[in-house]
Amino acid sequence: MNEQKVFHAVVGKEGGWWNIWVPELDQVTCTRKSRKIAGYTRTLIAAILGIPESSFRVERELVSAAEFERRYTAAVRSTDAQEKL
Repeated sequence: MNEQKVFHAVVGKEGGWWNIWVPELDQVTCTRKSRKIAGYTRTLIAAILGIPESSFRVERELVSAAEFERRYTAAVRSTDAQEKL
């Protein structure tokens, strides 16, 4: 039996929006409704990779808005620094 790939999603709420970041893909999406987080996350991953939504699992981590911003900003800065090399 094949083991499904697992993606990590970092989720933080700021204002009226739930921000969803998938670090492995360096992609972000958002929704106003918490019940749509799982669906939006799966749709984003499937669309970026061109794979069926049933072919992977997602583990979500809920963080504060400040922690979401800290992690995402650090990742962007790291990517920018690597591109300059």
